[in-house]
Amino acid sequence: MKKLYSLIFIVLFLFSAAFVFAAKEKEVPKVEKTMPFSKGLSFGDWLEEKGHGDANTTLYTRQDFDDIKSLGVEILRIPIWFEEFSSGEPDYIVEDWLWEKIDNAVEWCTELEMYVIIDFHNDCGSNSKTRPDIENVLLKIWPQIAERYKDSGEYVLYEIYNEPHMKSGNIAADVAKWNKIQGRILKLIRTIDQKHTVIVGAENWNSYTEILKLPDYKDNNIILNFHDYSPFLFTTQGADYSGLGEVKHIPFPYSKEKMPEKPKNQQDWINEMFANYKRDSSEATLVKPLDEAVKFANKRGIALMCNEYGTRMEYAEPDERTNWYRLKAKWMDERNIIRLSHSYRESFGIFNNPSHLPPEARFPEDLNNDILNAMGYNTSLEPQTHFIWLENAKKTGDYTIYKNGFAKGVYAGGGCSALRINRKDSANEEKIIYVEKAEAYQNVSCIFGGTNDFSDLVSSGKSLEFEIRSNQKNLGINVYFMDKEIPGTGKANLPWRCQTTINDRLVPADGKWHKVSIPLKDFMQDGAYSDSEQKWYNAEGLFSWSKVNRLTFDFVKGLQNDVSIRNIAIR
Repeated sequence: MKKLYSLIFIVLFLFSAAFVFAAKEKEVPKVEKTMPFSKGLSFGDWLEEKGHGDANTTLYTRQDFDDIKSLGVEILRIPIWFEEFSSGEPDYIVEDWLWEKIDNAVEWCTELEMYVIIDFHNDCGSNSKTRPDIENVLLKIWPQIAERYKDSGEYVLYEIYNEPHMKSGNIAADVAKWNKIQGRILKLIRTIDQKHTVIVGAENWNSYTEILKLPDYKDNNIILNFHDYSPFLFTTQGADYSGLGEVKHIPFPYSKEKMPEKPKNQQDWINEMFANYKRDSSEATLVKPLDEAVKFANKRGIALMCNEYGTRMEYAEPDERTNWYRLKAKWMDERNIIRLSHSYRESFGIFNNPSHLPPEARFPEDLNNDILNAMGYNTSLEPQTHFIWLENAKKTGDYTIYKNGFAKGVYAGGGCSALRINRKDSANEEKIIYVEKAEAYQNVSCIFGGTNDFSDLVSSGKSLEFEIRSNQKNLGINVYFMDKEIPGTGKANLPWRCQTTINDRLVPADGKWHKVSIPLKDFMQDGAYSDSEQKWYNAEGLFSWSKVNRLTFDFVKGLQNDVSIRNIAIR
């Protein structure tokens, strides 16, 4: 009997020990220092685009801030490429229009009691490289930021620099260099503003491994930050900027049956990702760096943030994409890691399509509720009445497209690095569309969104009118209306154009304003360039005035001197 009792005792002891051991195995480390916010998102397609000038700066209004607040967003990150929107070397004076945008964002977020991160952004594509003189740029611009917002309320945070990646070939040297630069910029900010929380991050694109090598900056009002796009093969599949343009339909998590064929002639690092994907997409692999970052933050006594995480929508299976967000949100919430998804619109966004324009992705009708639920946001939202420029123009008789700014419901687009929307004319402070220089076929567009029926305007004899000022000899601008492309639905739904040409006989290179008026019926049908197919189609008479999507000014000859446009309307 004693042997039986002893055996029972041993079994119970081993069972309880195993239970305790299992409990310890499942114990999740938590960040001890928390903040009054835990989840948010980024306006990643607004003020961060170098290649598009400031075309997207017309995008977000107070309504968009109200919208994201209604989702339950607690903190908003605004990436801003400050140096691109400044006077450049040597002083990098930030342009006035940009301050106006940031001022509005700070004011609206404060009124909504929603925190806002002013993020110094940069070029972070796979082929980019952080400029070697970045410290000089930061030393010039951060005093301007800190001085302007030092007296703003509690809802403002600063982020020193997004994703530094010096890529010298010596990562240890890059890490050491960045850590010192960041420390000096933090001290500089503190000479002006001791109140606001500052977000710091590591080299190698805000790597969560390099974060463990950050020095102790001796500042208890900072947040440690990293970015999480793991597993990279899944989250950025199909993206040319990431080097994975030919990699598509990767499952999450790994499934042998669902894995696509590896594209041929890929770089070694892509082949390695395919070989390791089963391991890299496992929970054990994905949570390990989170746990390490939590422990590091606790040693320093500071909060921890992941202010970029996300998955592209084009080639990921919707259910698997949703599951990725659900797991990432769960793992970070369990560890008290503040999380901000990147971003609101476009490929990584929370809408059902990758458009960055409200007419193409309406709030709340076109929201991806599965993704929102996965991230813990509110989906019980009332439908809104959406403003459509053409409908309003027909009611009011006012067909103004641009006058001292774009009309409501019209958005800017374009591909000119020197494009400035709403630049103030030195003569009278009126806002104009200004292009200092442009390469051949760069353009600026007035985007109406969706498909708009201009047929009545053509049949009633209306004209496109605008004023243009140029110092460009041998001027050549194609001005065209364009249909909306619906990929995969045949030639009738290609982005056909109907255009006219502006030259220096019509607009002399005299630096004076000239009024241009062109009857819509005089525009001539032209071809179509399909973005989805990367192919040009010659004209086939398929342009339709009933499907107009945008009006474009295309600088076909390029510009060596400036061109300005204002007062665009149909009359």
